[in-house]
Amino acid sequence: MMLANANVRTVLEDLKNRIDGIATAFVSRDGRVLSADLPEGVYADTFAVMCATMFGAAIAGNAELGRASPVRIVIESDDSKTVIVRTSGNGLLVAVIDRSVDLPRALDQVTKFAAALTVE
Repeated sequence: MMLANANVRTVLEDLKNRIDGIATAFVSRDGRVLSADLPEGVYADTFAVMCATMFGAAIAGNAELGRASPVRIVIESDDSKTVIVRTSGNGLLVAVIDRSVDLPRALDQVTKFAAALTVE
């Protein structure tokens, strides 16, 4: 990782505060938790695996169509939005926001923060 573990946690907390986030996590594309700021009771390992799986499915879907790999995916539900952004190396930055949060502003922030994270 480009940043020390403690620094990654600080980056996640800062991002969560800037976007009024519910949860943030930095995970590897194979589903390992690198750092997470999740609500109590959320299993970080399960969350990481599911986010990596969704991103992997998006990659496979695009490849099947002969399209480039996704840079990010957005999942919308009745009460929240989950943004998964590719970082350099083998990482994913995940942010979950309330449905009322301005999505373009959140996407801008998550993308900026993703540029600061990398996994070797």
